[in-house]
Amino acid sequence: MKRKTNRTLYYFLIPALLLYVIFWVLPVLMSFFYGLTDWSGVGDYNFVGLKNFKYLLKDGTLINTLKNTGVYTVFTVVFGNVLALTLAFILNMKMRMKGAFRTVFYIPALFSTVVVAFIWSYVYAPYYGMIYNVFDIFGAAEAAPNLLGSTKTALIACAFVEQWKTSGTMTLIYLAGLQNLPGEVIESCKIDGCKWHQEMFRVKIPMLANTIAVNVMLGLINGFKSFDYVFTLTGGGPGSSTSTLMYSVYKLAFVEYQYGLAEALAASAFVLILVISCVVLFFFKKREVEA
Repeated sequence: MKRKTNRTLYYFLIPALLLYVIFWVLPVLMSFFYGLTDWSGVGDYNFVGLKNFKYLLKDGTLINTLKNTGVYTVFTVVFGNVLALTLAFILNMKMRMKGAFRTVFYIPALFSTVVVAFIWSYVYAPYYGMIYNVFDIFGAAEAAPNLLGSTKTALIACAFVEQWKTSGTMTLIYLAGLQNLPGEVIESCKIDGCKWHQEMFRVKIPMLANTIAVNVMLGLINGFKSFDYVFTLTGGGPGSSTSTLMYSVYKLAFVEYQYGLAEALAASAFVLILVISCVVLFFFKKREVEA
């Protein structure tokens, strides 16, 4: 009877498993397959083997997109986590209007991508944007930087917008982790005479290993799937200085109609993201501290 009940429970997994296979496993396998063809999106195709991957390497598209995506991702992970953790420590202190400050920091996360892109397109706009007006107030309008118009700053400017939107969510995750730390450990640390920096770096942060891992993975996801703000703010420019992996896949597929190349690039991105995610998870698993 018990074995029959267990078998019945497995039947309930079949619909979810079918959806998983249809909408995740099959698209990934098809991406690898079409990456080995010269398919243009419609009609017939020819099997070309690794020609698409060799072309992406020789053309420099793969290297350029990997470099841009890497810079974007490192910025979102490092700057985003440092900012969010700092804000979480501040908001965890005893202070007035704590709830109001938490709400203010979380508000950007409630905006849609289109709204955020529109706001920051005005902030960055040369000759009339907010940054230009601030410089103009101090009589230095000529020195106002065109952050989206420079190959040196456009990518970081897009990444900063991404982080501005997601920092509220990451801060709340860190805040929840801080509030769940065992009080007796913190009290013991204070009784032993630990200074504030020792308490922070040797007690609290190591005990937040699981929380840090969550936010690092969120930063990696946001970095590797970076498309929205690149598309709306720069269109991959100037030149190809902000062409990330996902934007390049979009451009190859839906602008240039080179679906074979696009699928080859997407397959390369999948393998890269899988490897990096496994390495990061393994790294934090080894350093996990049981609360």
